Amino acid sequence: MEENEYRSAYKSLNPHKCVFEKAINSRRTRCDASERFNLADREGVACVDGLLLKRCEQYLQTTRENARFSLQLTRVPGPLPHAKEIRVQLASVIELNRILQADSTETLPNIRALVAAAIAEYGSIDAFPYPQLTKAISQFESRKKRQKK
Repeated sequence: MEENEYRSAYKSLNPHKCVFEKAINSRRTRCDASERFNLADREGVACVDGLLLKRCEQYLQTTRENARFSLQLTRVPGPLPHAKEIRVQLASVIELNRILQADSTETLPNIRALVAAAIAEYGSIDAFPYPQLTKAISQFESRKKRQKK
């Protein structure tokens, strides 16, 4: 499948692309408002609720803006390069989960529940603890690459 055909098919199949798709596909977080699908040999993630998608978009964009300095960027016009986007998505979700649920034994943070709990705790997305989230993003280490044998 040619890349342009793939993108066209992807957009028609997935009109509500989950903004945390990279984090969810990493298998280190989940969202109960998402739905996985396969297209060709790739896996995609769709959001099943437009209102929740807007909240997640606002949270992720605000997190990107707050993490600009630690990512060594002057501006953030949209999605970041893959490695930086993974850092922002995973580190912010993992750290927000740690802040809100320090006693929890949940192994995979649920993004939908986490954002809802953070809004209940802080009042709005703009009031989230971004200094702590930014620190976690700057210290985040992705998985180590496998050694070839």
